[in-house]
Amino acid sequence: MSATESGRRAGAGVARRGKVEDIEMRKLREDLDRNYKKVFDKHGPEGVPLQDLRQELEEEGITDHITQERLNTLLSNADANRDAQITYGEFVKLMEGGGEGGVTREERRRFRGIISAAIDNIIPQSMKEDFIANYNCRPPPLFIPIISAIEIAVFIYYAVELEAQGRPITATTGVDMSSPLVYRPSRRYEAWRFLTYMFMHQGYIHILSNMIFQLLFGVPLEFVHKFWRVMIVYLLGVIAGSLAHSCTDHYVGLVGASGGVYALLGAHVAAIITNWREMNYECCGGSIKRILLSAPVRLTVILVLVLPDTGIAIYRRISAPDEFKVGVTAHIGGFLAGLLLGVPVLKNVKKLPWETTLGWVTLALYLAFVAFAVMFNGFYKGYPATDWS
Repeated sequence: MSATESGRRAGAGVARRGKVEDIEMRKLREDLDRNYKKVFDKHGPEGVPLQDLRQELEEEGITDHITQERLNTLLSNADANRDAQITYGEFVKLMEGGGEGGVTREERRRFRGIISAAIDNIIPQSMKEDFIANYNCRPPPLFIPIISAIEIAVFIYYAVELEAQGRPITATTGVDMSSPLVYRPSRRYEAWRFLTYMFMHQGYIHILSNMIFQLLFGVPLEFVHKFWRVMIVYLLGVIAGSLAHSCTDHYVGLVGASGGVYALLGAHVAAIITNWREMNYECCGGSIKRILLSAPVRLTVILVLVLPDTGIAIYRRISAPDEFKVGVTAHIGGFLAGLLLGVPVLKNVKKLPWETTLGWVTLALYLAFVAFAVMFNGFYKGYPATDWS
């Protein structure tokens, strides 16, 4: 083969490689525009804070794929103008680059999803300052409407059953205590009862008040904190309510969603504590909406509703006949669960170091309570005889 022909083939090979690389870069740019640009647009022209991006990448587990030193190098090179912000243009150069200067093809393949999740999780500065900016329907409230519909459906089913048996439900009476959903001290080995008691209610007033409370307080929580966080708090609040009840009212059954409802109230208090400044953003600027949604007003409304209701529950627990007694410790257990879990589970739009520490402490307290209650149920001898029928 002549030197001329060899050079011609080598040049053609280089040209082909150049075309392939151009196609790859064009596809990469289209992919970045499609999946990332809209996320950066939320943050405005100033871009994403470098420190927030670093924290989110580390929390998403990027250091399982590259070393901390390599991560520092990539982020340092990306912030070309050293303003501690990553703009979309700087991000594109980072993703297109190679070697020491940018993300390699292999690195893009390994942690592409991590980068996407990290950037999507970063809250824009405007939303950090203004809590109201976090209210949206993406996704719409799902859990509270669905669980409320299920609880209403179960109530209607048992109302029809009791009516057929000649035991119609009234405003304050009527519940099938033989249902496998009810918490009964003598059947504590059926562990699902510690959760499913929330589907049973005693009388129309009971279910009506619970539905109003959980829709009134649960749906707004979902607008900001999304349904999966609210679902975790609600269900764990239900469990905490039944565990607290089982440790204090050893001979009294339990029905109703009050543990979950009060967990929502406790979660509101937790959200107020961790987002106090953001909830008060421009609240004195004359806007009625901002005043009504400010932290002090929210807290006042919750206390006005919780304290009288808890007082009535305590009174009924002491004075009412056995069939009308209220599981007041289920209310308290649910509220405390919401307060403890709300700190680590709910969204904190501007998380401070002390709030992160507080979240770990409150989570540990909740887990310690659950462990204590489970052991108490296993070893305490003062419960009624176990019904194995």
